[in-house]
Amino acid sequence: MAKTMEQGREQRKIEHVSAVRTLGDNQASSTWFEDVTLLPNCAPELAWDEISLQTELCGFSLPSPVIINAMTGGADEVYEINRRLAAIARRFGLAMAVGSETAALKNPDVAYTYSVVREQHPNGVLLANVGMGTASDVAQAAVDLIGAQLLQVHFNVAQELFMAEGDRDFRGALSRLAEVVEAVDVPVIAKEVGQGIAAQEARQFVDVGVRAIDVGGRGGTNFIAVEAWRRNMQLTQQWMNWGISTAATLSEVVHVVPSDTHVIASGGIRAADEIVKAMALGAKAVGIAGPLVRLLGEPDGDEAVIRYLEELHWGMRTLLALTGSRTWGDLRTRPVVVGGRLKLWLESRGHEAFVQTLHGRGRQF
Repeated sequence: MAKTMEQGREQRKIEHVSAVRTLGDNQASSTWFEDVTLLPNCAPELAWDEISLQTELCGFSLPSPVIINAMTGGADEVYEINRRLAAIARRFGLAMAVGSETAALKNPDVAYTYSVVREQHPNGVLLANVGMGTASDVAQAAVDLIGAQLLQVHFNVAQELFMAEGDRDFRGALSRLAEVVEAVDVPVIAKEVGQGIAAQEARQFVDVGVRAIDVGGRGGTNFIAVEAWRRNMQLTQQWMNWGISTAATLSEVVHVVPSDTHVIASGGIRAADEIVKAMALGAKAVGIAGPLVRLLGEPDGDEAVIRYLEELHWGMRTLLALTGSRTWGDLRTRPVVVGGRLKLWLESRGHEAFVQTLHGRGRQF
């Protein structure tokens, strides 16, 4: 029975990667970042070489805000994904998260599919990953497995409900999270996986002591669609659109958490302008996952990912120059114009002050 469960878990890991590659952007909805406009600066008074992409996350200095976010591990067939991405992360100095480590903690035979990330990126910032409700000793084992500096605890209720073999009882997850925060020896990040986090739940995460929140908004890899694909299930538009768009959840969370709780933007962020807009709204870092998995599956996969990341970083620098910003801190003094659905959402949710602050930043007239 135990062997059957392990085999089922490994097969699920393989199917998740296949689903992400097969579905592509067809399962994604809008992130609403198109409703965010950065203010150009036609007289920036800076030089290209002065621009820095450096950011800080939970006490760790990162040369780039881009995190290769949680994706996979736990099966022989996905080992190469983690190995190759970790080598690319080392090349760019990027932080990297692994997928849920439950598979390795239950079956040591697949632990190498996770530990390879530390082998390939020996000096990098790595993020361990466990699910909601995980016991603190198991969470610490996940950290130890890859020598992680940070731990993600993912909350994925929607995915579990659409997963045929998923959990159906979510009681006690917050108290378990509090125990993990207290017990493990690294900062803890509460993370959604594609449906977003509302302000109320963000406050609950802060109350139990997490150091950061990864909003995991709607607009990127949709694990409702992924699990439906695994079951050959046709989804209605209602389920495709379930959740909070990435720009909306990011804004809500940034507005309500204290400044020492860092916020990570993720969920369908694919382009440099979306990264810069997320940072302007208050994110400390930006997680990207699905596009990298898909690019890695191309015939020149490694080179395709490297080109993509080079273009992202060039684009980020260019947009900082175009807004007259040497640093992300400078960018956050520049006005940001919010309109459309995002503005209506934030005002209806009681975040008018956040919108007004964005619009009024740097006003000197």
